[in-house]
Amino acid sequence: MKKPAKKKIVKKVAAKKTVKTTAAQNAAKKVIALQSKLTAQAKILGASREKISQAKAKLADKATPATRRVLTAARKGFKTTNIKIKSLQDDVKTAKSSLRLAQLADSVAAAEASAKATLAATEAKLAAKVVSDLAAAVKKFQERWTKIRSAQNAKKMKAVSKKLAAKLKAAEKKAAAKAKAEITKAKATPKTKKAPAKKAVAKNLPAKKAVAKKAPAKKAVTKKAPAKKVVAKKAVARKAPVKKTLAKKTSAAKS
Repeated sequence: MKKPAKKKIVKKVAAKKTVKTTAAQNAAKKVIALQSKLTAQAKILGASREKISQAKAKLADKATPATRRVLTAARKGFKTTNIKIKSLQDDVKTAKSSLRLAQLADSVAAAEASAKATLAATEAKLAAKVVSDLAAAVKKFQERWTKIRSAQNAKKMKAVSKKLAAKLKAAEKKAAAKAKAEITKAKATPKTKKAPAKKAVAKNLPAKKAVAKKAPAKKAVTKKAPAKKVVAKKAVARKAPVKKTLAKKTSAAKS
């Protein structure tokens, strides 16, 4: 069997961080470069002075056209070198001025960056504080609102309880009055004559004519039963069935 091919591990090369150079750093590099050139030119100028001195010495020792030409050339070289030095000095001066301006600009930029960072940090801090302060404010408001609402509810409940108590008291009073009336009615007894007993006596004496003739008079007495029936109804309504039987008996007596 073939061995599985080994996977090639490719190492990721870390991306180089590009460091941005500031204007002051670039200006400082320029100043250093110009100062190096100025130093080199100063050496050349020193050598030109030395040549002039040597040419003068030779001319003093032996004045010839050749010694004069050497002295003229030495002076010309010095002059050219001196012009370059002055130019470089001006360049260095300008570069240093630019450096100072760049440093000022960088300090302003650094101050701006610091201010932005401080502002961002303050904003984040305030934003975080908003959440905590809001929660505290909501809690405080909720407690105060709940307290006020509880007091209002308690006041409403007291009023409702008072109203319901008054209604209950009135209902109890009314029920007590009705109960008293019912008890009074229950205790009341109807006043009735014993008509059935007289009727029984009349039935037991069928042979005696004299007694039979007196029956109509007894009938007249029993006619008053209906009037007593009305009185009994007003006194106790529940005893109506008894009165009905009495009425039936009286009607039977009439027949």
